[in-house]
Amino acid sequence: MAKRPVFRDTWKDYFSFSKRERRGIFALLSIVFLQICFLIYLNYFPSKKPAEDFSAFEKEVDAFYAENNSVDSSESPILNNSKANEEHTEAKTKKVVELFPFNPNNLPEENWQRLGFSDKQIKVIKNYEAKGGKFYSKENLKKMYCISDEQFNRIEPYVTIPEKVAEPKIFSEKKYERKSVMVDIGIADSVELTNLRGIGPSFARRISVYRNKLGGFIHLEQLKEVWGVSDSLYQTLLPNICLKDSSNIKKINLNTADFNELRNHPYIGYQLAGLVSNYRLQHKGFKSVDEIRKIPLVNDQLYSKLAPYLKIE
Repeated sequence: MAKRPVFRDTWKDYFSFSKRERRGIFALLSIVFLQICFLIYLNYFPSKKPAEDFSAFEKEVDAFYAENNSVDSSESPILNNSKANEEHTEAKTKKVVELFPFNPNNLPEENWQRLGFSDKQIKVIKNYEAKGGKFYSKENLKKMYCISDEQFNRIEPYVTIPEKVAEPKIFSEKKYERKSVMVDIGIADSVELTNLRGIGPSFARRISVYRNKLGGFIHLEQLKEVWGVSDSLYQTLLPNICLKDSSNIKKINLNTADFNELRNHPYIGYQLAGLVSNYRLQHKGFKSVDEIRKIPLVNDQLYSKLAPYLKIE
């Protein structure tokens, strides 16, 4: 018969309990668990200790203060000096306020002091006036940040600011009257043209440029051909314009003028300038101004406008 190992029997002896032993272990664990629960309970619900009675100590403190207060203040020069200083300061801060009707503009400093204002407040007001500030109404004075609402309510009934009566402005009609002028649009320069009502520097330049391109004005209605001159403006200008001499018109020689000179004229243009050049080349020049009517683009209306600006030499 084989023998059982010795070490297995030894371990079994240590971890094997009888029924009685198991009950003892269970009872011991129960006691430990209850003690742990009791300690936790004590931590969460501490016991209330009766408050200490300090009434006796408080009575002693009161008796001490009562004994010190009973000492005559005249025996303490420090207290006397402190009290005297307080009374002096209080008397100094209390100023005699005198109310009287006043105009806040340029009011002397001594009058502001009579009204109860401090030197600092007066300085702010005077700085405001030095920068050109004026009080036109009581509301202007109220807006001063250095004046409290209480101070303003006290002085408000006494503020008198005279109303400034604006003098009526008299405009002289002669100053804005344009002198009645008569301008010769055939020879007037840009400065003279601006004397006309409704003609400014820009219009005057346009009129001068267009007149130079034409070679001069032949009749007054040509002014309406200038860009921007409407019929209503022309009617306004008509009483003040004239054309005394139209004999000094600059004319174009049909046989010698080059293409650019022809096309720059307002009545000819690019297309007609080309036809005039071709016709002149084919027919070896123009024999008369009337011959230009043979060119298809030149109708009776255009010829009547263009003929005064043409010549044959």
